[in-house]
Amino acid sequence: MLKLEKISTIVTGVPVQEASAEPARFMRLSDLTDIKAGRLPTLAVGQSPNVARALTIEVGDLVIGARGAVTDVCVAEPYLEGVFISLDLYLVRPNRSYVDPHYLAAFLELPTTQALLSGGKQGTGLARLAKEALAKMKVPLPPMPQQRLIACLAQSYEQETRLLKQLADIKTFFGREAITRAIRAAGIDTDYTGSAK
Repeated sequence: MLKLEKISTIVTGVPVQEASAEPARFMRLSDLTDIKAGRLPTLAVGQSPNVARALTIEVGDLVIGARGAVTDVCVAEPYLEGVFISLDLYLVRPNRSYVDPHYLAAFLELPTTQALLSGGKQGTGLARLAKEALAKMKVPLPPMPQQRLIACLAQSYEQETRLLKQLADIKTFFGREAITRAIRAAGIDTDYTGSAK
């Protein structure tokens, strides 16, 4: 086991300031929520930051939510390349000679890991995960072939969960449509208030 800070670079996000000359794209906490829900993020546009810690996202980086009841994690896909992260996020760039990014994401999303991360949150209201708590998180490092196998398993499970949710949404839509048609076929016309005419 190694601490996360030993196997990756961890940087905090930057504030999004109104764009003047050089506009840049920024990922916010709401964008991370969208990605976790299977939606494309909208991304904010602001001035390109001029601070050393302002790294842009690279494919395979992890974006981690610093706020919220659940510590959301996503592995950056090509559409996020070159985007900056905002203040409520951490960018974790794994050293791939030690850890597979998708394995690391799977480990960080485990219930036991989430409980440890929740314990590292500070403040009242919408508590913030301290960078130090994230950096000191100990990560088990099985051999790389096992990491890749675990990563594939986690990705398959996540894809299945997303597909099942889409199927449930479709089923709900068609169920409501069937009920509406049955009511109309019975000769009952309803207005938007639900009262029969």
